[in-house]
Amino acid sequence: MKSEAPKESSSTFQNSLMKNFESLTPELQEAIKDGIENEFCARDPLYWLQRHTKTRDDHWRDKGTEPYCKFPTSKALPYMPRLFELLRSERRLFIPKSREMMLSWAIMGYAVWLCQWTENSQVIVQSERESKSIDLVVGRGVRGYCRVLWEQQDEFLREKHALTKAIDDMPGDLLSWKDGSSIRGVPSGADQVRQYHPALFVMDEAAFLTEASASYDTAEPLSTQIIVVSSAGPGWFADLCQSVLDGA
Repeated sequence: MKSEAPKESSSTFQNSLMKNFESLTPELQEAIKDGIENEFCARDPLYWLQRHTKTRDDHWRDKGTEPYCKFPTSKALPYMPRLFELLRSERRLFIPKSREMMLSWAIMGYAVWLCQWTENSQVIVQSERESKSIDLVVGRGVRGYCRVLWEQQDEFLREKHALTKAIDDMPGDLLSWKDGSSIRGVPSGADQVRQYHPALFVMDEAAFLTEASASYDTAEPLSTQIIVVSSAGPGWFADLCQSVLDGA
């Protein structure tokens, strides 16, 4: 019988792999590391949000900290992993929230992630007022949520997921990528969403949106995914959430 050659042990293989890696130029090593991190980010939006970008802290002066900070860890916000599971699996998602939950940042983070790692993805974000929609996207004066998330991510990711033009030249309500993806903010009203067929439609503070129910009904047949989020308030959003709880 022909004897088999001894199999290379796992540790020997790893050592060999490490030596080969260390023999590469520093530039090539860095490119490989960046490629691996980009792949990790592509697989997990929360991984990207917590490790590779920052959010805006409007109270940084009172705290004596920096204006931009890392997104809280899952230990600090233990509901985040489950939230992101739902964001990635559910076509229709209603999320009641309270202050300090970081839900607006989480959902805008998910929207930016979707645009950066899924080409030709259109996201529409609807808020009660145009000024709020602008604040959630690029911003005007104060940097908007999506702008901050793109701008504060690592340089190699900004280069990998380039915008269509300089971010200072973007309108306050629109952030667009070279891969064909975009995030657009619109004010309340069913007519504001009728012309779009988005991959993701976000209704922010839905309890306070004018024509919230009509906007949802308009977007329902046109949108691949709809996320409705709001703090407490009477009306369509509260009634719908209560009906789900009553039927549980």
